[in-house]
Amino acid sequence: MIAIKFTLTQEDYRQIERARRGGIVRRIVRVSFGSLAGFVGVYTIWQALFLFPRNHPSGNLSIACMGLICVWGGLEMPGLALVLRWLSDPYAPRELRIDDSSITCSCGGKSRQFPWRPGRGFNENDKFFFLRALRDEAELAIPKRAVTHDQELNLRELVSRVSAGTITR
Repeated sequence: MIAIKFTLTQEDYRQIERARRGGIVRRIVRVSFGSLAGFVGVYTIWQALFLFPRNHPSGNLSIACMGLICVWGGLEMPGLALVLRWLSDPYAPRELRIDDSSITCSCGGKSRQFPWRPGRGFNENDKFFFLRALRDEAELAIPKRAVTHDQELNLRELVSRVSAGTITR
């Protein structure tokens, strides 16, 4: 088992967001679908206000709210980061315990365990290790600056051993 303790900084979050947004093709696709979602939202609001009969105001309001959610999604949900920051501290110290089949994440007094397959749920770039849970329940980013040389070797050995199928229980 490998135990890693770390905290994420604002610069870490910027780097993770940069990696998530991806290259030019991914940005074009994201902007295209965002525009489509915004258009669907505006069209839905227009229908609720001008096309549907006015004898069901609660239904029209519900459909207009659904359209607003589409517009909000098309704009990449501005304000959501503030709400999430209010609900939990993104800079709280974290501890990950990684073994052959699961990842246990402790943060802010809460602990969650995720199933993990090291051969499929491991990726890295020049600044982070990315661990993805088995059913995409979580994608955890570990800054390489927080990992000691021995922990890095153990993590790489675990991934290569499980990928090769030589794991023993």
